[in-house]
Amino acid sequence: MNSFDNDAATRSNPLAASEPYRLFVGIALPPDVQRELESWAGSLQKALPFQKWTHPQDVHVTLSFLGDASAKTALALAHDLRQVAAAAPPLALRAEGLGVFGPPAAPAALWAGVAGDLDALAALQRAVAGACARHGFPAEARAYRPHITLARRFRAAAGPFRRAALAAAGAPDGGWPAWRVEDIVLYRSHFGRQPSYEPLAICPLA
Repeated sequence: MNSFDNDAATRSNPLAASEPYRLFVGIALPPDVQRELESWAGSLQKALPFQKWTHPQDVHVTLSFLGDASAKTALALAHDLRQVAAAAPPLALRAEGLGVFGPPAAPAALWAGVAGDLDALAALQRAVAGACARHGFPAEARAYRPHITLARRFRAAAGPFRRAALAAAGAPDGGWPAWRVEDIVLYRSHFGRQPSYEPLAICPLA
């Protein structure tokens, strides 16, 4: 796993440090939950024909999307995120329910909802947003809605999207997967590769 301490690409190429990092902060899902969602997503693809399904290693709960930054800024932010995480307790979350974002006839994204310790999650998200704001990343104006993106871009050629398909999808065979959150992650996005998200810093909760 890459980090600021063992990023071989940056060490071998000094210019790499000047390239922008496209960043976000999120909560990773454990491997067993990744596998459950991957298996379930495979069964959904006929009934819910979206063009691009999330790589199982990329599934996560976003806390704050940041955009482009320098490696220096990312390093400084990682330091502050570790302090934020160290002051926050672990929490329990689970996936629950399906929804979509975007135009009703051709949604832009398919997602699974998040349930569990939502008050603690909201407090953690506010603390993360505050740390990010101190590094020049303003908080989003819209309300925070935790979710797990499963797929993007509904195939319009399949006909108009019908919300009834969400209810018909039901839940994974083993029920909605749950997990314990014990850290937050500063990620770097890489376009054109799978998986797309590289953990730069893993910040343990208290």
